[in-house]
Amino acid sequence: MNGVTTALAAVLRCAPDGVRPCIYTHANAAAERPGYVALRAPGIGIPFYREMKVYAPRLRALRARVKADGADLVHLTTPGPLGLAALYVASRLGLPLIGSFHTDLGSYIRILSGSPRLEHLMRRYMRWPYGRCERIFVPSVATASLLAADRIDPERIVLWARGVDTAQFSPDRRSAELRRAWGVEPGEVVLLYAGRVSKEKGLDLLPAIEARLRFARLPHRWIVVGDGPYRRALEGRLPAARFTGTVPHADMGRHMASADLFVFPSATDTAGNVVLEAQACGLPVIVADRGGPQENMRVDLTGRICRADRNNDFADAILETASYPARLRAMAGAARRYAEGRGWEEALAPLYRAYRELAARHRAAGAVGQPVSRAGARVGMRTG
Repeated sequence: MNGVTTALAAVLRCAPDGVRPCIYTHANAAAERPGYVALRAPGIGIPFYREMKVYAPRLRALRARVKADGADLVHLTTPGPLGLAALYVASRLGLPLIGSFHTDLGSYIRILSGSPRLEHLMRRYMRWPYGRCERIFVPSVATASLLAADRIDPERIVLWARGVDTAQFSPDRRSAELRRAWGVEPGEVVLLYAGRVSKEKGLDLLPAIEARLRFARLPHRWIVVGDGPYRRALEGRLPAARFTGTVPHADMGRHMASADLFVFPSATDTAGNVVLEAQACGLPVIVADRGGPQENMRVDLTGRICRADRNNDFADAILETASYPARLRAMAGAARRYAEGRGWEEALAPLYRAYRELAARHRAAGAVGQPVSRAGARVGMRTG
């Protein structure tokens, strides 16, 4: 699970009457269940991140399946090979095409490869698939600005904010047993990071932050939830931290609620769903001043914003928050109250509205080649 899959799972779970989303993707093995179709296809590891794969799209099989399912529009959720398949299917079937932008691949490539030229090429490439979408949904104002700077028509950019399940992510899931398993001593403040363990998440700041916290003699324990290509190196640089590895999404609420403060130094995330999830669990959050996470909290009320790439800023924010129990409790309560106003139903409303409008326009134009008397707009989402 990551922010993209969390959002798409919410699209399926919260779909209102008259909207029937279905995710179409590829995988090592074919799979199908309501709202999800995975076709078997060959995959290869992504450069700099072999744990993740891209798949060679089966264009004819996808087109046949989408046509048989009677889709009314196509929603592209990736600029990768399946995004190109979305362009093909929408074009061949005469369906409206919309897109959503989830990952700043340009910045990822620059950080992981060290090559600004590769970043420039990726940004030029991404103008092609997204430039063909009637509407492009972004999770934050920062992301909208990024696309506009990359010469994507701002008139087609629409904000689709993220939400959080406040039942799954709740302070009630706090576990003294889990804290003991982590080796937390009485009086220690648990600092939690959750997400992909990779350099583009700003995790190379953590050792310097740790050194400053130790110099200030703050009793604390780092918990790093997740996995990725930077884990082994980071374990060597943070020997006192507890690395949990991958945690099932259903258990993430328990892990978050059992911490005291959430630290998320990424300057590349477009949304940062985990920032909302942490606040729903009653954790104040410490985030960077670049990217989308800063738009999912309240400054000095539910957390702190630090200058990106400045380890001293993050360390000072942690110290100023965690050293005062009354302040930490007040911010924890405010974080929970803020998250309670960020439900998925409200967050998804602009997306469902676009589905209905474009499907209705498509039907009125008579573009669908088969009967459309079935209830609701059928939406095909490409991911992978």
